[in-house]
Amino acid sequence: MGVGQLEQESASATFVSPSPSSSASVETNIAHDHEKEISPTAAPNQSSVKAAEAKDDTLDVVIHDLLKISSFVYTFREIRNIVKTNDGKIMKKKRTGLLKRPEKCTVAFDTPAHILTQDGAYSQKDTFLKYKITPDAIKLFLEKNRKWFYEARGGALKFDKSVTEKTEPFVLENEMKIMTQDNLKIVDYDDEFSTNKGGLVYGVVINLTRKWVTVAFRGTVGKTDVWTDLDFKLDYDSFFKSEDNISILSGGKPGTHAGFTKYLVDEKMSDQDGRKCLERILACVNGEFKNNEDVVGKDFKLYVTGHSLDGGLANLFAFRTAQLKAMDDESVKFLPDKITALTFAAPVVGNYDYNKEFQSLEKRGILRHIRVANEGDVVPTNEIFFPASLALKGNTKEYTQNGVNLFLLRHEEGLVIDYRNTKSCSSQFGPNPKKNAHDHSVAEYKCRLNLDENNKKIFQQTVEEIYATAGDFTN
Repeated sequence: MGVGQLEQESASATFVSPSPSSSASVETNIAHDHEKEISPTAAPNQSSVKAAEAKDDTLDVVIHDLLKISSFVYTFREIRNIVKTNDGKIMKKKRTGLLKRPEKCTVAFDTPAHILTQDGAYSQKDTFLKYKITPDAIKLFLEKNRKWFYEARGGALKFDKSVTEKTEPFVLENEMKIMTQDNLKIVDYDDEFSTNKGGLVYGVVINLTRKWVTVAFRGTVGKTDVWTDLDFKLDYDSFFKSEDNISILSGGKPGTHAGFTKYLVDEKMSDQDGRKCLERILACVNGEFKNNEDVVGKDFKLYVTGHSLDGGLANLFAFRTAQLKAMDDESVKFLPDKITALTFAAPVVGNYDYNKEFQSLEKRGILRHIRVANEGDVVPTNEIFFPASLALKGNTKEYTQNGVNLFLLRHEEGLVIDYRNTKSCSSQFGPNPKKNAHDHSVAEYKCRLNLDENNKKIFQQTVEEIYATAGDFTN
């Protein structure tokens, strides 16, 4: 079974190419009001803020919040795509009865500027969006436009050609209401290079209550992403160029997954200033820590997250950021001294020498990685066997996992905590491909994280406490 087939379980979205949307003047006015009118209805009281701060680094808070953000990155891309593709088009309504003839109508979304802020007069050099987006803005947009959407399995929103009025809120509306409580803002969301075949999508999210800045990547959705997933050739240059004066451990030849690495450093996805995707994201995040009055000097943490393909991107992004931090590079000057990746179903992204470089940053306390994986999920494995190996470029036997693994067992049997804990594909592959796909889904990860009472004590620990008990950095 290919990664693309597995992803269909976790993100049942159909993506289409973007097209021009909404009026710039309306969008500009709305966008200016985002941070004033479309904001949490009541600021959290001081006692709740202090309680939240006390729990910031415990896994129960971090894991569940970052999994929500990772899932949101999938869903938000589809909503934006639906609006950009259909707004202003003339279409025939889908018939709702045998005797009814299709009627023509013009698709007109109400205030799409609530979710599309990449257009307009105001320019931000380091972000794709011109203005921040809040969960309240997304919720308000959905309330006004329910007739243009319907809810598919798992809460995914699809374009409703029957244009049926709806009074009940969507699942996403309720999720946005919950996310509002954390005073969350979407600083950037870049889907410019994404199509229905895939492509890199990421978001930068600030949680003002928990004092986090989070970079979240979206996973596999189409053929382009699948070919990226399957490219296991090793890239020895992108993160380890001799001209960058990077100190490589003696005798090592670290390499990273060529497909994933290309997404972050591909020249084709450079911006107008010639900056590659990774450089743009770093400029955005570094800028928030340097210039955002809500963040500067307030001990905000930096997290990187993602599910599946985007879990792999999160690993590489966190590593590169920590690597630059160790070099005192100007591009990460204002970032905190520790970068923490928390990934779900993340594939292997580098060889054993890459892991040694990864470990060197862990030993210095600059880098942390909590990797959550389900028993029965084949995506986070190495040693992919014949005949599936015929579809791959490169040799997965050269790869290993990184960081501390929380291995979630089936049937409410708890979890296993171990350092790296790389599993072979044969050890997780079962006779039922649908079951393997289900084990990879975001829904199943949420389920296993919530079900087992035995996990609660473990999740009360901080990332550092988990690291202290998971094993050493030399195995």
